[in-house]
Amino acid sequence: MENDSGFFEKIKEIKVGRYSLYDILIKVLLALLLLIFVPLMFNPQRPLKFSDMKVGSISNRKIVAPFDFFVLKTEQELKAEQDSVLKSVPNYFTYDDSITQQDIKLLRNLLPFLKKALPQYETIENKDEYLKNLSDELNLVFDVNVSPSNLAVAFDILKDKENVTTIESSLKQAEELIKTGVLNRDLTSLTRPRIVVVKNGVEENLDYSQRIDIPRFQKTMENEFLKHFPVNQTLVLEYLFVRSIKPNLIYDEAFSEKAKEEALANISRTKDMVYENELIVDKNIRIDADTYQKLYSLEMAIAERSEREGRWEGFFFSLGRYMLMAAILAIFALYLYSFRPKIFNDNKMLLMITIILLLNFIFAALISQTLDWNNYLIPTTMGSMLLAILIDTGLGFVGTVIIALVLGGLQGGGFDIVLFSVVGGMVAIYSVFQIRNRNQIFKAIIFISGAYFWALLSISLFRYLAFDEMLKSFAFYLFPNAIFSAFFTFMILGVFEKLFDITTDITLLELSDLNHPLLKKLSLEAPGTFHHSMVVGNLAEAAAKAIGANPLLARVGSYYHDIGKMEKPQYFVENQMNAENRHDQLNPNMSALILASHVKNGIELAKKYGIPKRIRDFIPEHHGTNLMSYFYNKAKEMYGEDEVNESDYRYPGPRPQSKETAIVMLADSVEAATRTLNNPTPSKLRAFIEDLVDKRFKEGELDDSDLTFKDLKKIIDAFLPVLYGVFQHRVEYPDQKEKKAVLKTVKSKQEKTTVKNGNSNS
Repeated sequence: MENDSGFFEKIKEIKVGRYSLYDILIKVLLALLLLIFVPLMFNPQRPLKFSDMKVGSISNRKIVAPFDFFVLKTEQELKAEQDSVLKSVPNYFTYDDSITQQDIKLLRNLLPFLKKALPQYETIENKDEYLKNLSDELNLVFDVNVSPSNLAVAFDILKDKENVTTIESSLKQAEELIKTGVLNRDLTSLTRPRIVVVKNGVEENLDYSQRIDIPRFQKTMENEFLKHFPVNQTLVLEYLFVRSIKPNLIYDEAFSEKAKEEALANISRTKDMVYENELIVDKNIRIDADTYQKLYSLEMAIAERSEREGRWEGFFFSLGRYMLMAAILAIFALYLYSFRPKIFNDNKMLLMITIILLLNFIFAALISQTLDWNNYLIPTTMGSMLLAILIDTGLGFVGTVIIALVLGGLQGGGFDIVLFSVVGGMVAIYSVFQIRNRNQIFKAIIFISGAYFWALLSISLFRYLAFDEMLKSFAFYLFPNAIFSAFFTFMILGVFEKLFDITTDITLLELSDLNHPLLKKLSLEAPGTFHHSMVVGNLAEAAAKAIGANPLLARVGSYYHDIGKMEKPQYFVENQMNAENRHDQLNPNMSALILASHVKNGIELAKKYGIPKRIRDFIPEHHGTNLMSYFYNKAKEMYGEDEVNESDYRYPGPRPQSKETAIVMLADSVEAATRTLNNPTPSKLRAFIEDLVDKRFKEGELDDSDLTFKDLKKIIDAFLPVLYGVFQHRVEYPDQKEKKAVLKTVKSKQEKTTVKNGNSNS
């Protein structure tokens, strides 16, 4: 294991351009997974020379037979002929004379044996022991299992001579049935109507009236006994004379199957012949079922002739399919490399995309290849919705095109499957755009069904297809497809979220619930931090809306960004409630360590409560690598500038990697700093916020977030209305005026404390 670990570490150290060799190998492996297995899933037995010609389509060229070839029967025609032929193929049974003699011996000798034992039974004193010994003897001599108590009932029956005569008559009837033959297979299990009995090498048909299996034999004898005896006596007679009878017509499975195979092999696969230079279809002529079958037969004839003559058409056919798949994958890879570099660099995301595509193709292969169902049942929108929800709508769109190209090309679905994949996929993406709850599954079903109906109606109109046929196709195939796609997507969505630590808007809504255990804990243990987080959430949400970022993500990230303060809430100014500042008793370095530790504590707490990584990123990134300037300056005053290491007073980072975490950084700084302002005017508030944002920008904290200057202006504009609401003055009542002087003194003290703590809220 250590050697394997060392090997992988060495591969990771080898660089090829911007990527490590290990990283490249993973990407190549995922690409090969799709390149190799997807074409194998869709392995048509015919070339695609005339695949653009379907029943109902218009021929775009004149096609003449290049040589003589036979027209193959359709699958339906072959199936009907096979069913017809199989009706005449018999089930073969062999007559076993040894079993017949054994059964007749039982029927002829058992009754006399019991009659002979009756006098001794009547005179013997210990009847129980006698019956037990007699039961054992019957089992040994006749292979009959009957209990002593049942034997006692049998002797009671045999005391009456008339009963003996009746039993003898019934046993003669049973003997005749056995001589005719009793089948060792239930009649209901025989799928073919004819039965032939082979007796001494001679085959004889067994008429319907003569066919009897073990259940029917037993039922016949039971009814015969019930005519003369009550139920309890009939049951005893059955145990004695019927249950031990063995079937003497033994099913010959090997011979029966051989006869079936020979009959099927003799069925001709062809029904007609097309001669060289014969016109198959002219240009601008509609393709009917007969013409389509001729084109299909010509394709198969070309493939067969190429294989027989040792030509390379079969190889080139397979090569072309793999080249097509490679081209489709190359398009997808170029898109990711050029326009989604973060996804292209993330092998975990690439693995998820690969699994989603494979899942879609597996369903398509099962439906169209294995089960041979209608292509309209292929749930192509499933991949579109999963990619849109788990990543973004842009990738969902490109993924939809990739799925459509593969199914239209490799699977041989043609124009129809491409159209339904693209139209249905685009509408499916729209239906789950900004998904907010799992009930949107019904919205997705309605939208996808509508898109399918529109596309099917348009095809039907320009192909002059019957309206009732169109409705049947929609009702039997496309509508169930829409229902299954939506339900299955939402069923497995949670699996992808857990496996790949993806946070969808549905999860964000669940995390935004203020009754979440972690937020509940925050509100109780650090109420000041909780209130601060709510205000930051309002600021971040407004800013995210203004620049087109994810407002829900920004709000939820704000709720959890300071959860680490719960470990030592009293060391953060918003939780001190005018109490003495504990940092006054600590040296600056210790204060900086306590402030920085809430980042690590927050990450650990978030992991403990199962908070997704996308939200955990807000905890370190909203601080970035900011300097705790108050404690840094205090340390310089105390120890001298040369004795103080600036890195000890910076947060560990990383800097914000997304627009949302950058917005929360700015909102956090603005909320904490503006609390020190006294009666701010709009112009004063704007200038104050602009200075804070400009400071973060100049420090380079926003460099990795993709925020533009235009975005920063919009963010400032979005912050202001929220802050105006926070600072809006209320009407002063007389008693308030009297207290104003006292409150002003308290507030002044608060401001000094806040300034002293510096970046403790940042």
